[in-house]
Amino acid sequence: MSTSDRRPYLVSNVLDQQFLNFCQDNLECKLELVVDIETPTGTIHASDRPKYVIDGGVGTYYDNRLVFPVISRTVGEWLSTEIEFSVLKLRLNNADGNFNDILPAGASYDGFIGKSVEVRLGLRDISSTFTTIFKGKIPPIGGFARDTISINITARDDYEKLDVKFPNTVLNVTNFPFVGDNAGTILPVVYGDWTVAGNPLSDNASVPAFVTNGGDTSMNGEVARTNNVEIIVSENDLESLFDADVWVNKGDEFFNLNPGDVTIGSGNRFIDIAQDTGLSKVADGANYVFEDSDEYFVKCKGKDLGTFDDNIIEQARDILKTYAGVSVSEFDSNWDTFRDKASPTESAITSIKSRVWIQNPESVLAFVLSLFEQVRLEMFIDRNLKLKISSLHLDEFVASPSFKVTNFDVVEKSFKPSTDVRNNFNRAQAVFNFRPDLDDNSQRTSFFRNSASVTQMDKVVDKVITFPNLYIESDVENQLEEILKISSSSLEHINCELTWRALLLDIGDFISLDVKIGSTIYEDIPCLIRELGYDPNGIKIPVRLWSTQLLPFPGFSGVTGSVGGNTATITEET
Repeated sequence: MSTSDRRPYLVSNVLDQQFLNFCQDNLECKLELVVDIETPTGTIHASDRPKYVIDGGVGTYYDNRLVFPVISRTVGEWLSTEIEFSVLKLRLNNADGNFNDILPAGASYDGFIGKSVEVRLGLRDISSTFTTIFKGKIPPIGGFARDTISINITARDDYEKLDVKFPNTVLNVTNFPFVGDNAGTILPVVYGDWTVAGNPLSDNASVPAFVTNGGDTSMNGEVARTNNVEIIVSENDLESLFDADVWVNKGDEFFNLNPGDVTIGSGNRFIDIAQDTGLSKVADGANYVFEDSDEYFVKCKGKDLGTFDDNIIEQARDILKTYAGVSVSEFDSNWDTFRDKASPTESAITSIKSRVWIQNPESVLAFVLSLFEQVRLEMFIDRNLKLKISSLHLDEFVASPSFKVTNFDVVEKSFKPSTDVRNNFNRAQAVFNFRPDLDDNSQRTSFFRNSASVTQMDKVVDKVITFPNLYIESDVENQLEEILKISSSSLEHINCELTWRALLLDIGDFISLDVKIGSTIYEDIPCLIRELGYDPNGIKIPVRLWSTQLLPFPGFSGVTGSVGGNTATITEET
């Protein structure tokens, strides 16, 4: 008979790993789920059992009205263009008509779109032990339905609020009465250094500028040319714009306008250009005169981010703050850590230069995830509901995780290893350096390969990877090689369910897998958590892991047959 005391779960006011470890041995734990659903008239407090949650002596009653589904959170698929939201579906019992007043035709009906849903899990009735495991909002499509006995609610996690479009400033006659043919043009958002690595024909001036008074009749040469050409570069203010680097494209020729004809305006994003002065010359030495077909290009430096103008992390953070309304307090502290990371070279974010020019509206979330992917980082919402960065830098991997999973931690028959079929490739090329004057990426690297992996797989598996915001070739090559070190290692996924001892783990954490299940053996293999859920049926923790069994990294040498990882030899094809 066990001599362990079974009573801590009845008296403890702390929900920590020590408590979970202790209760694991006793196979008993009083973890329970509650949900708070915002409605037009207040908050519905519901659970899968009648219960109170006590906070400062005051109890909130949770009515026995629902059965909890499995709740899942994910970081998504690596190198995928698809956004994966965590989704929660609840079926709230309304057989007694208790909520009829907030349903369609009810006295207080005002819709559920945009209302919040929060699920918490804790110990007995002690409020301080309850932790949020899901928080989201009801979306406009498919978020609310009902039948004769229930209200059916679907909520998406806080990523939903980041799924807004930007940029969104349009040239129109309200702001620019003589805008002419450029009416309806969306102004781009600009970050980073656009004075280099651009159009060689216009001395690297690759950033378009848009005429805002092209509909003014005094501009077309048929009457006296009394008005300057007025152009705008971006939606946001710029750190700098250079009067010596304003170019006009007439047909197939670029002409550098004389600085004496150029006046930089407000926010460094407006320019006035005097015409027919004799200073600026075009074809055959003629004076520069505006024509409707003229295209303008400039050199500039984008939004002023202090010392972090070129930093991809700070660009991503500013985009989230400016266009998705994310507050400073919503970012985890590791954003600063990665922004300032200075070694090793391939992972030194502080030295990797990025720039942004975006005109076609795109999801803020999709764009930020793309920025991170280019430097082998990912973003997710952590247990504390903060935006956090997960790293795929091999130097960040944990060789000896403190949390060990044994057979005792794995729910019977749930252990299912599989190969990551999407991201196993051993030869790759990068396209990079997006140029707005081309509307395309302007450069390509050589192909790089892991020859040992090609031999092991007995075939070449190719992939072309896009780095639109990086423009220095050595930066791109470093990232490409590191991606190949991971992708050519025969990545494995492991789907399984863990016991509630794993409750406090999070996406991006490493665990040590030490299990023998049938013919499958993992002996102290570090694994990265990619997806994590909560199954209220016995409080099980479904996870999707990346096994590093065949992926050596500093401090972990992998197993026999490893050809990828930090010890892999990646060669450039000539």
